[in-house]
Amino acid sequence: MKAVSSQRKQLYKLFRYSKETEALHVRHITGCDDKTEAKELTASQAKQLIASLTTHWAYFDKNNQQHSYILSLLRQIGWTKSSERYGIIADMDRLSDFLKSKKSPVPKPLQNMDSTELSTLINCLESILGKKYGAK
Repeated sequence: MKAVSSQRKQLYKLFRYSKETEALHVRHITGCDDKTEAKELTASQAKQLIASLTTHWAYFDKNNQQHSYILSLLRQIGWTKSSERYGIIADMDRLSDFLKSKKSPVPKPLQNMDSTELSTLINCLESILGKKYGAK
């Protein structure tokens, strides 16, 4: 059974009406490079994708050194926000939105990434840092 209209409308909003983001997530959820549109999803795939995109993707494991380094990079890049309790902290919402976007090198939740995928994300964040400070 194909995804219903209400599911597709919700997905389009979550994709921010970007065809590239839509294609990225549809390919990822179906495992098929030929499928690039939400209308090609089954109802269960659409439900799974909606659940995935509405959850927070930036949960950290404090015992993982790569996760700690990503936190450090977020602060260096300036992806921070104020917290009454802790002062200036890394902006997890911004990282979650980035991981869900077409700009992310690994479009999946941080907790689901293996060490190779985390290295790819780290390289991307280091590149952003380098561009911010004019490194060549």
